[in-house]
Amino acid sequence: MHFRTGSRPELAGLDRDAQQAVRRLAWHFAQRHWGLHLPAVVWLAVALAHSHFGVLPGGRDYLVVTAVLFVIAVVNIRVHIGRYLRAARVVFDLLGREGVRGITGR
Repeated sequence: MHFRTGSRPELAGLDRDAQQAVRRLAWHFAQRHWGLHLPAVVWLAVALAHSHFGVLPGGRDYLVVTAVLFVIAVVNIRVHIGRYLRAARVVFDLLGREGVRGITGR
């Protein structure tokens, strides 16, 4: 997986604004996938269990779990965006920048 979006073949030949539009469209598509929201749901469950049942004994443990889930969420977002870049590029090539703005609302 490429974490540097500039090295993605889906973004080849596009200027900076067009790359941003394709990434934004991929993010728009990725938000509709349930797996993107899984780390947030897990964190809410941990926070609820910690506040009501004291599952994590100390504040430091809670902070570590929160930090780990944050890192997992960031990687998860990058993976989901990467999965939708090809489709976003095809839509961008068909509709252009204005069409993508119409879809994403930005």
